[in-house]
Amino acid sequence: LGEVGIDNTMYHKLLSLENLAKAESIASVEALKITAKSTAKKGSITVKWTVKGEADIDGFEVWKSTKHSKGYKKAFTTTKKTYKNTKGLKKGTKYYYKVRAYVVVEGKTYYSDWSNKAFRKVK
Repeated sequence: LGEVGIDNTMYHKLLSLENLAKAESIASVEALKITAKSTAKKGSITVKWTVKGEADIDGFEVWKSTKHSKGYKKAFTTTKKTYKNTKGLKKGTKYYYKVRAYVVVEGKTYYSDWSNKAFRKVK
């Protein structure tokens, strides 16, 4: 370390700043509040969401179920704030969607809370 002009104390300060930045990144994602809404057209359901709070995120996960409280499976991952579901839908069936943001720090994924559940019946 001495050869590059960074002494041991400076090195540990840099590590501390890096760890602080990682902790802030995780905390900011975990503090986000996401609100989801949905619309339906013939053969598709579009889910859009708004995000309250600021964070550098890697993306959003959209999960889907035909039941309000269980059976959710990850349907889509995106960096956008919208998802148009056109596949795997049955006419007359109600689908529920929930969204969360995520960030990956040192190979571990951290998440925001889930959004509200947006739901629509397929036309």
